[in-house]
Amino acid sequence: MDSALCWQGENPDDSEELFDWSNSGVGVAGLVLTFGALWQATGARRAATEAKEAVYRRNAAESFAEILRLAEQFATWVECERRAEAVVQVREIVLRMARDRGEYYRFLGSDADKMKSVESSCQRLGDSLGESEFPASAAEKSELFRETLKIVQDLSAILGRIRARSDQEGR
Repeated sequence: MDSALCWQGENPDDSEELFDWSNSGVGVAGLVLTFGALWQATGARRAATEAKEAVYRRNAAESFAEILRLAEQFATWVECERRAEAVVQVREIVLRMARDRGEYYRFLGSDADKMKSVESSCQRLGDSLGESEFPASAAEKSELFRETLKIVQDLSAILGRIRARSDQEGR
């Protein structure tokens, strides 16, 4: 036997068998590491998706909070009989509602139809205020202010439900 091929008295066939077992072990270890990496990547993807949804919900709540703020300002302009400012404000509300209702449609759920109804009320009030002077009679002023407050109440309720859904889905 050639001493260069032998390790401490072993024959060459034993060293080849050891080499085959070590290759198998390295292959299994590589496979385990690959599955571990895939599992981690799936978890990271899920976390990224959840973070994206959380940002989407937060953005929706912020957008509708801004619309509510505009509606409250609109009510103030109506109460103070500032027709020009009220018309500009209500048109801004209509534009933002249409944009945000489209952008956040899947998050709104059943509130999408309510938003459309509020948007129509705003459009009608904007058209009415834009075409004529501020109502002269006390009854007309009272009715206009009542409609304006109804818009604010509806938007406030929608925002409350959006925030509640966002909190619930965030848990």
